[in-house]
Amino acid sequence: MLTNIDTYSGFSSYVYVSRETFEKLYIFYRTLTKWQNSINLISESSAKNIWERHFLDSAQLYNYVKDINGNILDFGSGAGFPGLVLAIMGKKNIHLVESDYKKCVFLKEISMLTDIDITIHNCRIENLRFFDVDLVTCRALAPLPKLIDYVENFVSKSSNKDQNLPKLLFLKGKMYKQELSQLKKNKIIDFREYTSITDRYGKILYINKVEML
Repeated sequence: MLTNIDTYSGFSSYVYVSRETFEKLYIFYRTLTKWQNSINLISESSAKNIWERHFLDSAQLYNYVKDINGNILDFGSGAGFPGLVLAIMGKKNIHLVESDYKKCVFLKEISMLTDIDITIHNCRIENLRFFDVDLVTCRALAPLPKLIDYVENFVSKSSNKDQNLPKLLFLKGKMYKQELSQLKKNKIIDFREYTSITDRYGKILYINKVEML
């Protein structure tokens, strides 16, 4: 377990943020712990190590999205990880997709308290209308083949039948190799994998291209 992640110097020793940004993350943290008493935003087990398991885990993705200029779509945002953290860190054009209305109210509350501009879609991923997206991200949502299905279904709604899939950035756990093997049975994928700083068994997968075999 990493230590002192709940302090500015400790957090910034892993992922640098300004003091102002860290203060906004702390507002997020305080509000989350308050709301957690009434609605289940995160698992109780992860709540014991929230700064590492949620905030730092999400923040480490910033280096992979900082050069994205278009829309970023965060599937299954839940309590705002990673999308809301990335927005607080300065990324623009972030869209959060969450089907649970109470969680959407929470996301809106954080955006107001931290004065950040995000777009919240209160709907199921399957029902989301298509719009141009440069990157899709998510964490702890579904196995890799299912995530690709979600993205392909979303893109299939485009009026442009030659519409390419956006780039994909997923945080995956220790089962990622099995999920990749399953996906490769009927897909060709161009991807890179990076080591997670919060999970020695996990990986950050950056997928550039997906094609049918």
